[in-house]
Amino acid sequence: MIRQLLIVLSLALVMVLSSACTSTETNSRQTIGSSSASNAAAIRHEAGRDKVKEAAETYVQLGLGYLREGERQRARFNLLKALEKDERSGAAHNGLALLFQMEGEKTLAEQHFKKAIAIQPDLTSVRYNYGLFLLRDKRYEDAEKQFLTASEDINYPRRSQVFLSLGLIAKQLSKPEAAQAAWKKALRLSPKLAPAYLELAEINFKSGNYPNAKRYLDRYEELSRPSSRGLWLAVRLEHAFGNKDAEASKALALRNLFPYSKETLEYKTWLKMRKKGVSSLFSGAKDTLQYKDLMSAQ
Repeated sequence: MIRQLLIVLSLALVMVLSSACTSTETNSRQTIGSSSASNAAAIRHEAGRDKVKEAAETYVQLGLGYLREGERQRARFNLLKALEKDERSGAAHNGLALLFQMEGEKTLAEQHFKKAIAIQPDLTSVRYNYGLFLLRDKRYEDAEKQFLTASEDINYPRRSQVFLSLGLIAKQLSKPEAAQAAWKKALRLSPKLAPAYLELAEINFKSGNYPNAKRYLDRYEELSRPSSRGLWLAVRLEHAFGNKDAEASKALALRNLFPYSKETLEYKTWLKMRKKGVSSLFSGAKDTLQYKDLMSAQ
C-alpha cells in the first residue's frame, strides 16, 4: 500500500515540476511594458511559487513514506530536496528530525524539531513528535509543554494519543489523578485505544480499586494481543480476587509467551516470596513498594 502511494506521489511530483518549469519559462519570455503586464507577471510569479511549495510538500510526503518503509537514504534525499525547494518547510524539518532520531542523532533531531516549530509553530504533528522525543528522553516537563500545545488542536487526528502521552507524563511526575483524567479523555476521543485501558487498570490496581482495575483490564484484553505487562497484572488481580484457576492460567500464558520478559522475572520472584509467607505481595500500592524494596535488596 505504501509502495503504491510512493509511486503515485512520484508521478505527481513529475507533473508539478513540469508545470513549475513551464510557468518559469513563460515568465522569462514575458515583456513587461505596462501596469497590466506587470500585474499579470506578478500573478504568474506567485503561481510559480505555489508550484514550488507544492513540489516541496510532495518531496516531504515521499520522504516520510520512505521513512516508514525503513529506506532511510531515499527518505533523506527527498527531505533534503524538499528543503531545496522551500527552506521554510516545517514539515521537511520535522521529517529530518524523525530520521535523525531513528539514527540516534539526538542533537541533530532536536535542532530540526526546533527549526520546524520556529517556522511553523501551529504545525501540531511537529509538537506531537517533539513531545514523544522529549518523553523518551525523560524530559517530562518539556514534553508536557509540547503535548499541551498539541492537545489544543481539536482536529488533530492523533489527539487521543496526545492525551495518552500526557497521562504517562503525569504518572512519571507522581500525579495519579491527572494521569487518570488524561487517559479517560483519550478514551473519550478514541474508545478503542488499548494502551489507555492498561494504564487505567494498573493505576487502579495500585490504589487498591480492584473492581475498576479488572474492568479496565478486561477491556484492554478485548482490544489487544496478550502482553507481558497485561498478563502480569492479570495474575495479581486474579490472586487478589482469589481466583486460583484464572491466576494459574494467566501465569502459564505469561511464562509461555514471554519467558524472558522482566514481568516473568517479577512473577518468579513473587512466587518465591509467597512461599516464604508474603502471600499478599503485589496486591496493591503498599505491596508494590514492598516488591521494589525486595528487588533492590537482592
